[in-house]
This record gives sequence, C-alpha cells and structure tokens, in this order.
Amino acid sequence: MDKLNPLVTGLTLALTVAIMYATCAAAFALWPQPTLDFFNAWVHGLDITAMQSGGKPFTLGLFLYGFMGLTVYGFVIGALYAFIHNLIRPCVGANK
Repeated sequence: MDKLNPLVTGLTLALTVAIMYATCAAAFALWPQPTLDFFNAWVHGLDITAMQSGGKPFTLGLFLYGFMGLTVYGFVIGALYAFIHNLIRPCVGANK
C-alpha cells in the first residue's frame, strides 16, 4: 500500500462525516421518533429517548455548530490516521 496523503485523507473523512451528519440531522428533522428508535438500538439497551424531553429545539444554528465541529474533528482524525499510518508502515515491513 502506498503512503497516505494526510491532507487528502483528512478531507475525505471530513466530507464523509459532514454528509453523514447532514443525513442524520435530516432524518431526525423529518422522523424524530423512528430516528431515535434506530439509534436506541445501537446503544445496547440504554434509553436515549429520555434525552429528547426538555432538550434544546433543533435549530439551524445548532445544526451548523454540530456540522462544523464534527467536520473539523473528522479532518483532524483523518489527517492523524494518515500520519500514523505513514509512520508505522516501515516498522511492519510494508515498504515496497
């Protein structure tokens, strides 16, 4: 496997996270209860529906705050992943 470009990997993960966040937000805006039921199945019996009552209303500002935060986080994680990948490649004999 060739070396990974940290910028490209970071941008790829950031874009992927942004798309998934927007998709999740749209699902919650359109179908709040089925979306909560779906994610409730992921947390092994914890009832996350209780977090909905009394919560902040879902606004454009809240969406943008989460969208930007997760997108930046995705970029950092992707770039860090590529950097670490390139750092350990030679240690495991992955050089060509």
